Amino acid sequence: MDPCTSCRPRPPAPCALCGTNAPVDARWPLGPVCKPCYREARRRPAACPACEKQRVLIARHDGVGVCGPCAGHGDPYACPRCTSPRSYMVRGLCDRCTLHDHLAELFDPASAGPLGQYARMRTALAECDQPRTALNWLRNSRSAALLAELVAAGRPLVHEDLDTLAQACGRGGARAVDYLRGVLLAYRALPERDELPARVDRHLARVIARHPEHALLLRAYVRWSLLPRARRRAGRAYAFANRLRWAQSRINTAADFLAATGAAGLALADVTQHEVDRWLAEGRSARYDVRDFLIWATRRGHGGDLVVPVRPRPDPLALDEDSHWEVLHQCLTDTDLPLDIRAAGALLFLFGQELTRLAALPVEVLTVRDEGVDLVLDRVPMRLPEALARLLTELADQPPPAGWAANHPNRWLFPAVGPGRHITGGALARRLAAHGIPNRPARATALVQLAQDFPPAVLAPMLGLHINTAERWRHRAGTDWTAYL
Repeated sequence: MDPCTSCRPRPPAPCALCGTNAPVDARWPLGPVCKPCYREARRRPAACPACEKQRVLIARHDGVGVCGPCAGHGDPYACPRCTSPRSYMVRGLCDRCTLHDHLAELFDPASAGPLGQYARMRTALAECDQPRTALNWLRNSRSAALLAELVAAGRPLVHEDLDTLAQACGRGGARAVDYLRGVLLAYRALPERDELPARVDRHLARVIARHPEHALLLRAYVRWSLLPRARRRAGRAYAFANRLRWAQSRINTAADFLAATGAAGLALADVTQHEVDRWLAEGRSARYDVRDFLIWATRRGHGGDLVVPVRPRPDPLALDEDSHWEVLHQCLTDTDLPLDIRAAGALLFLFGQELTRLAALPVEVLTVRDEGVDLVLDRVPMRLPEALARLLTELADQPPPAGWAANHPNRWLFPAVGPGRHITGGALARRLAAHGIPNRPARATALVQLAQDFPPAVLAPMLGLHINTAERWRHRAGTDWTAYL
């Protein structure tokens, strides 16, 4: 029995594209082609020099690679529906035509019509710059599978449906639900809402499921103490993740403390300072977060007057002045560095901003005026130096990154490929470190220098710092503020 075409041995021959003597994967009009070159040509079609259309260049004319029709041959890789290059990953059609078919299958005509809830999302996905990425999301991601289930339900989707789904899916599924919620919000398939209380309530429910005996106390602590304070500064994009982690950490610590005292047979009202000190000494420094819960419990009469010291903070390391200005000059002038790295590094070295704040800066923080460019990091506009103004203006004028969600309405200075999303602080830190730009030492040096020039009352609203944080940097700088007056 003869082997099939795929299993039949392929004799080697010199590749017409790379010259390597390798097994032939395809024989084109330009000659035999090896498997790596075949895969690369199929995955990345190029513009034909003769007809200027995106094609797989399988022939040559006057020594230049051209598509088959321009050299008098057929095009075996043309999509039968639109004549674009067929997908290397999907049989039969190109990526965009396959994407249209998947969207038609996913969205019911009744819900995806001109007035449907998903109309804007369907149009944006169908017209995205990289249909292959959108197609991979629809075919392979868990969030797209959840979307298919919700659309198949045949009723209008609301936030409460996603909340119920996230609660039922567990922590791993909840991340997929949160990603899907972000996609739906970016394309306005769902209305905006205050997401922080819902995420905190979901985390609280998981903690109470482990410690049901402390449900009453934990719910009161979250409702009357944590949530009101967490919501004060969570309206800004950079603050949401920080406030959420802040609230989750305190819920976890309070639950662990109550569980430990309960295992020792003690109610909260019977806990003494000795038990608190011993519990702090036996665990990690994160246990000092219980200070917030115990202060609330004391004020509400749930426990005695217990003292937890503020968690000790190590002194931040700083750069020497010469190194600081040398790296800042590199960010402003070195065109070999990526533009976003230069801009992030310059903002870090000049204004000492946390990377979570830098990553979430919208384009609107820049205001171009006749006399210069202003930057607003919190409430006070700051006139930028000419070099930094040019750098940030060029960054803001760049088109969004090519991706399946490049046509979302939100605009960030440091956008991500995901819909309506900016790059995360962790990703920005890794990119800066890969180019030799330190994060924490640069921030410490910049804040010390700014604290030497401005008093806390001016520095706090200028950089978005809490007044107590600005005071700490003042003490570290060690400046006599009568000189400012």
